Amino acid sequence: MLYRHPYYCVTRSIENGQQLYQEEECYLELSEDKITTNQNVFDLQHVFDMSYRSTAELYGFLYLHTNKGVFSYNVKHAPDELIQTFHSLK
Repeated sequence: MLYRHPYYCVTRSIENGQQLYQEEECYLELSEDKITTNQNVFDLQHVFDMSYRSTAELYGFLYLHTNKGVFSYNVKHAPDELIQTFHSLK
């Protein structure tokens, strides 16, 4: 593993008439040949690009541009080092 960056899975539920949010910390792991998340494994050859968009809210968005579409991940901190490491491999 070359780099590991946290992202956050937010689930919404309703209990007793109240809307609740639960945040789970997960990790995106970059290795020499793949990127692994809690639900997906992407071969590095199928990942075309990575980008980041900050927002005024708590989360920014990390985007993986793949041959299966664009996948977005909620992040709290800019993933600049992750993106630089990815680009150095490509």
